[in-house]
This record gives sequence, C-alpha cells and structure tokens, in this order.
Amino acid sequence: MFNFEISKLLKNWRFIFFATLIILVPEIDLLIQLKSQIEAGFDTAKFILNPAEVSFLASNSIGHYGQMVLIWLLPLILLNLYTDHQVSEVKNGYLNATLIRNSRKKFYQTKLALSAIIPAFLVLLSLVINFLIALLIWHGGKDFSGMEDELQQLKVIKPFQLLVLQMEHPYSTVVIYIFIFTLSVAIFGMVTQAIVFMFPNYYIAYPFAFLLWIIQVMSPYSSTYFMQPFIEYGLRSIIPAAIVYLSSSLIVIGIGYFRQVRADVL
Repeated sequence: MFNFEISKLLKNWRFIFFATLIILVPEIDLLIQLKSQIEAGFDTAKFILNPAEVSFLASNSIGHYGQMVLIWLLPLILLNLYTDHQVSEVKNGYLNATLIRNSRKKFYQTKLALSAIIPAFLVLLSLVINFLIALLIWHGGKDFSGMEDELQQLKVIKPFQLLVLQMEHPYSTVVIYIFIFTLSVAIFGMVTQAIVFMFPNYYIAYPFAFLLWIIQVMSPYSSTYFMQPFIEYGLRSIIPAAIVYLSSSLIVIGIGYFRQVRADVL
C-alpha cells in the first residue's frame, strides 16, 4: 500500500505543485536576502551576514514573505500535499474498497506514516539546500544584524544565554533547528491527517486544521519559540511551548486514529 500511495501522488498535480512550493519558497527567500546583501555590499566580512543568519529558519528576510507562505500557511500546504486526499477517497468509494482488502489498522497507520514522512522529507531537503546555498554565497560573513557587538553584555543576562550559545555555534544551531522544524512539520502532518480521519469534509477539515495551527503559533506558548533560532526567548519559554505543541498534537492524532479504527470495527 505504501508504494501504491506514493505512485498515486507522483501523478497528482496538486501534490507536485505543493511539493515544488515547499522546495522553492526557502530558496526564493534567499534571493530576497541576496538582493539586500548586494545593496549593502560584499566587501567587508563584518558587514556580510553570517550564513546562519541568512538561513530560512532565522527569518530575517525583508517582509518575511517566505515564512508567511511556508510557516503561516503550513496546514493548508499539508492538506493539499497529501492528507486531504482521503476526502475524495471517501466520496468515490475507494476507501471502503481498500478497507476490504487491507487491515484497517494497517491502512490508517500507513496514512499517518505517509502524512509525516512526505512533508518531512520535502522540508528537510528544502532547508538543507537553503543552508548549503547560504554557506556558499555568504561564506565568511560575521554579521548577526548587529547583535554580535553586544555578545558580552548579553552573556550576563540569563534569558539571553541560549541566544549567546547559538551565536557562538551558529552552524550547529541551524542544523539542530532544521531537524526540529522537520520533526514539527512531520507531527503536524499527522495532525492534519487525524483531522481528516474525523472530518472527511473539506469545509470542516481546512478551517479546523488552520485554526489549530494559528492558535499554536499565536498563543503565549508559541510553537515558533522552538522552531526559530537566534531569538531572545530562553528555555523557560521554549520547553513549555514544545510540551504544549507535542501534547496537543498527540491528543488530536490519538483521537483521530483510535476513533476511526473503532468506528470501522463497530
């Protein structure tokens, strides 16, 4: 079933469009950064942005257009990429026919696995390409938007100690955050799939998933605290935000999966 689902996706224009969007958005974001750097000049290392500061997750491009597309609209991208396909499967009777031939648990487990693996692979690929290009173009850059000049003062302020550590090890920080962001996307991919399990209806699944994501992003325990490097929030903000995100996501995934399996069995 796994291979069959993948082969279907590769023939689906929506999947190809949104997969391409995931790949291109961080690279377009780099072009915006490059335009700004060319205007500022590449002549002095002190004024050339550090490659880590240019990376997509650092969110420093003018206008933040890339982040607005890929991060703020993430649930809509995930649903179009793969997870809302079950809505049409229910409508055309494909779901019932598939459940007759396959184990119900295996079917829903495969759906959840693909809803995590597919976007995670695309996001990881896109962010790695983004960082490698940043390393190539901005090689030797030292500028952290001026924060590097205040490093010694920031070291004595407890909430900023994590920021100081990240600035002292910028490349390792970006690599760690790439994997954190990839994992976060994989988890929310499963969340959107679980929502479609519960509500196989475009008019319910899309608003529900988007509302849940926006609440996570804009709450006092914003998920952006642990997804974005080089920000002023310390572990006292990051850890609770990660716990809230993980626990709420697991609740939705669990309800969607076990409710669907029980409903089919009954």
